[in-house]
Amino acid sequence: MSFKEFSVLTGICFVWGLHFIVMRMTVQDVVDPLFYAAMRVTCVAIILLPFLKWQAGQMKFIVLGGLGYGALNYAFMFPALKFTTAAAAAIAIELYMPLSIIMSVIFLKERIGPYRILGVSLAFLGVIILGLSKPGGDIGPYFALGIAMIACSALAESMGAVGVKKTKDVPPFTLLAWFTLIGSTVLWPLSWMIEDNQFRVFAPDTRWIFLAALTYSTLLVSLFAHASYYWLLGRLPMYKVACSGVLTTSFGVILGITILGEPITIHFIIGGLLAIIGVIIILWRNNAQQAPELAHITPLNIEP
Repeated sequence: MSFKEFSVLTGICFVWGLHFIVMRMTVQDVVDPLFYAAMRVTCVAIILLPFLKWQAGQMKFIVLGGLGYGALNYAFMFPALKFTTAAAAAIAIELYMPLSIIMSVIFLKERIGPYRILGVSLAFLGVIILGLSKPGGDIGPYFALGIAMIACSALAESMGAVGVKKTKDVPPFTLLAWFTLIGSTVLWPLSWMIEDNQFRVFAPDTRWIFLAALTYSTLLVSLFAHASYYWLLGRLPMYKVACSGVLTTSFGVILGITILGEPITIHFIIGGLLAIIGVIIILWRNNAQQAPELAHITPLNIEP
């Protein structure tokens, strides 16, 4: 990996890591989370309309991928950030990797060895310990619920990974176009059913904050970062950029602590380290075997 490629990868992970802080600040004080998620995927869908092409014989897998990556993951993640911290969410979303392995074993009949079983076990143990922590500060009593919702978001993404792996020769931006369209059809009804008075966010004292966050989510996270990521995929073997998830989590944790002043507890340290070590073990075994990833598309929220 050249210095230029490493710089691009680092920039992508910084953008994704900072997104946890942007989402946390926005859904906590400014906007209803499902409305924010629906607006985001709709904006991306409109921009990607030229890439929206029917894929004969593959639409059932694209729909599955869209429900996982474009709808259900956001339906859990954005509301979860009202209850948990950005740093904890950045760690918990790493369950995507072990959950994808479990999905591959169940639905794709793949086989895994003892090292990856160890990695999966450590990742789950770490997130459980993390969920049992009590950060204090302005974090309310529903912290564990927020961690559970992030885990559900990771499960949705792993479900989406199964759908993506089943597709054949579908261009990445065509997949993204379908995913955001499917996400729009799911998230808007959820927002109207669960939330109310969503358009109050366009009041003079909040609209510019919301529009800035929405611009960041749409242009930098969904388009710039993904376009750059696909550029890297065209130049490097996939296993060489597999560290993007851990690097994104690292940025999310560091920025959550430094920008938002999020508390650090012993449970957070132990749980976070165990979860990250588990994911690193999984990545190490994938790299050692030069095995293809469980999915060739990074989740839209890293994910956030």
